[in-house]
Amino acid sequence: MNEDFPNFNLALDEYFKPKRQKTEETRFAQLNDDELDDLVEGAQAKSTKYATNYAVSVFKEWASARGIDENIGGKTKEELNNNLRLFYAEARNKDGGNYSRSTLLGFRNGIERFLNNPPFKKGIHIATDPAFQQSNQMLDAKLKNMKQQGEESVKHKPCIENEDLQRLKESDVMSPSAPQGLLNNVWFHITLYFCRRGREGQRNLKKSSFVFLQDENGNRYATMAHDEASKNHQGGLSDNTVSFEKLGRMYQTEHPNDGYNALCLYLEKLNPVCSAFFQYPKRSSKGPQEGLWFENRCLGVNKLGDMIKFLSKAANLSKIYTNHSVRATAITLWSDAGLSNRHITSLSGHRNENSLRSYNTRPSSQQLQLCSNVLSNALNSGDQHQLPQIATQQPDLTPGIATCTIPTQNIYSRHNEKVSFAAMFSGCQIGQVHIHCHDRPQ
Repeated sequence: MNEDFPNFNLALDEYFKPKRQKTEETRFAQLNDDELDDLVEGAQAKSTKYATNYAVSVFKEWASARGIDENIGGKTKEELNNNLRLFYAEARNKDGGNYSRSTLLGFRNGIERFLNNPPFKKGIHIATDPAFQQSNQMLDAKLKNMKQQGEESVKHKPCIENEDLQRLKESDVMSPSAPQGLLNNVWFHITLYFCRRGREGQRNLKKSSFVFLQDENGNRYATMAHDEASKNHQGGLSDNTVSFEKLGRMYQTEHPNDGYNALCLYLEKLNPVCSAFFQYPKRSSKGPQEGLWFENRCLGVNKLGDMIKFLSKAANLSKIYTNHSVRATAITLWSDAGLSNRHITSLSGHRNENSLRSYNTRPSSQQLQLCSNVLSNALNSGDQHQLPQIATQQPDLTPGIATCTIPTQNIYSRHNEKVSFAAMFSGCQIGQVHIHCHDRPQ
């Protein structure tokens, strides 16, 4: 009878035996503390790291000369506040003069980053923490004193004047018929049309960074093939603004030194073994029939960082410009042409429109001369109401912007005062406005 029923006796020790651990590896990474710290530090831009190290090194040099403990990370808030109060007041550059406003503020920001980064991770905010009230008060007083002494002026990178732009464009140094000229031409147009910063990301460009397309009207243009990490758009939690930097376009024109055609030729002449976009040009070339114009080595960061300085000297421009001047030129020209600030910031990569003030409000050399001429004319002319004649510009044909040309010879009267209509509206762009002129009744 027992044979008709199954055996329900269970080996409990076998049933509750611990299950074997799976031998396959997990898909998740396992990082130690050092690797986590490296990940945080690696997210910072090289320029930020340099500014941090520079601030700390200057502070330590001052502390050593003062006989103060150089260990910033081991100080309490009270000790650091007292040290910074003296440091802001006594800091001097190698020439014995005061540091600029931006440098002093950079010192405060750099020391804060140093203390908040590994290995200290203090999480302090020197600029807003009440514990640093005395040091911030001293920094504020220092900056005000510098302004009173005429030492606080901020030096913005000048944009390239229109005359220098034309001189550079027509110069032989921009001729695409030789390797060096072709490199100069492509570098300048890429920096200008895509509003690139002085050194940022240029060394990282590849031959695949640009594509050639056509718009809905069949016009050919070159544009960026991908987004890039930049100073204002590094991709972190705070980078919540949309950037359209890669949407910039460089259209083909009929100019002999056209940037679009130069870029096409440049890509054909690059050395295929080298993946970098900017390569060293060959010193000697056999002409257009030679297949390769560039060597199997990339241009260095320092070489790229001094490109516009080299072009300023080679083209005999009125002054020595910096790479950032090219970016400033693009923003200024867009602003003068009537493009909205929101469209400019989307292409330039600025986080907010207030950043454009230094470009929009800066008068050009021609405008400064005009201001002087207006005053001189009022002082030297018998008729103080007569304004100097101003050369009219050609109408801007930018799509979506209505323009008109004002005759320079017509002088209209209002309340028995003679006014130059051309001078009144010089530099203005009138959109969506209908102007009806009627003859004065006899």
